[in-house]
Amino acid sequence: MNSAQEIFEYIDSIAPFESAMSFDNPGLLIGDKNVKASEVLLALDITTEVINEAVQKKVPVIVTHHPIIFNPLKKISSDSLQYKLIRAGITVISAHTNLDICPEGVNDTLARAAGLILTHHTNEDCYVTGELECEMTAGDYAAVISEKLGCKGMRYTERRGKVKKVTVSCGAGGSSIFAAAGEGADALITGEIKHHELLFARENNIAVFDIGHFRSEDMMMEKLAQLLSAHFPETKFEKAESDTEEIIYLSS
Repeated sequence: MNSAQEIFEYIDSIAPFESAMSFDNPGLLIGDKNVKASEVLLALDITTEVINEAVQKKVPVIVTHHPIIFNPLKKISSDSLQYKLIRAGITVISAHTNLDICPEGVNDTLARAAGLILTHHTNEDCYVTGELECEMTAGDYAAVISEKLGCKGMRYTERRGKVKKVTVSCGAGGSSIFAAAGEGADALITGEIKHHELLFARENNIAVFDIGHFRSEDMMMEKLAQLLSAHFPETKFEKAESDTEEIIYLSS
């Protein structure tokens, strides 16, 4: 069995926690660093369902992408997720923007899954840029993305001309539209984008593919489980069955 500290140190070796963006709060956030686990759950988010699954499976460690403690806590009430984790004796490690920006991290994984050959990787902001082997219309590329990523639905916009160069920014990465313009990109793939950012995209002839926050990051949790399993063969790492997309897409 491996300890939470050993798991933390391995994640730190591939996605250094000190590289996280200044607003972020990744790390070993709840629990005992010395606790040993024969089984570990991975999840994009901590929810009541994920906690219940860990309790039912007697799993003492959960690795998440989104930090369970993000803003300073002024209290911990009995109905809070943090209280439930502490009461259940569950240790939580969260790897967030450090995992987004590291080589072969969330952004790189999303970009490659979307068929891009990476040409520009930046650690200053949370985005990467790449190119398609063959240019295509925004509509055709939307269909490609949907198939490759298993999207249940997405929002996208057209552009004048075809798509070749694409910037990718996972999660709530709509603000990377300004970086995409600076990169000379034809399109942006992200998990969330605001109205004013969409307007900027239209004015700058940049197609936008909004695939949803969960879909833009979820595949990395499967990949991280595989990396951890390979490094710690004596411990079972699996993505929580209860960590699912909540958005329901209504067919027209």
